[in-house]
Order: sequence, then structure tokens, then C-alpha cells
Amino acid sequence: MESKKAEEKVRQFIKQRHPRLELIFFRTMYKEGNAWILDGQVKFKRACFFYAIRSFKAKIDAITGEIISYEETKVPQRKILGF
Repeated sequence: MESKKAEEKVRQFIKQRHPRLELIFFRTMYKEGNAWILDGQVKFKRACFFYAIRSFKAKIDAITGEIISYEETKVPQRKILGF
């Protein structure tokens, strides 16, 4: 699996998880053994004028394309990147 396919899989997964998605920002992407590791931030609407930003880390099997693990954490306002 190429890096573009791994990025596409993560985008689809995040879109299913957050229906009010606004932006996905990929910070790093690298291959570790038989898995792609993708780090970044996601921005989505919580209410009419409010949004949330979370940091994520996804691990995808490079052979099958399945998502092995996905973690999301809140980002303190002072550490927001790319937004």
C-alpha cells in the first residue's frame, strides 16, 4: 500500500467518526515495519459557532489496508498547529 492510499483510508475513517468535519491536517506520515503511522489534527463542528480540534494518531496495515489502531486526544489551545 502506498502512502496516498493510507492517507485516503484515514480520511474516510475520520469522516465516518466526525460527520461535521471541517479540516484534516496531516503532520507526519511514515512507514514502520508493515504499517503506516499517520499523525495530525482534525477540526470539526460541535455546535453552530463552536468547533473542536483534536490530535490523532492512526496506524494502518500496509498490506491489507486495515486500520490497526486510532487514538484521538484533545489539543490545548496554545498547541494548535495548522489552523
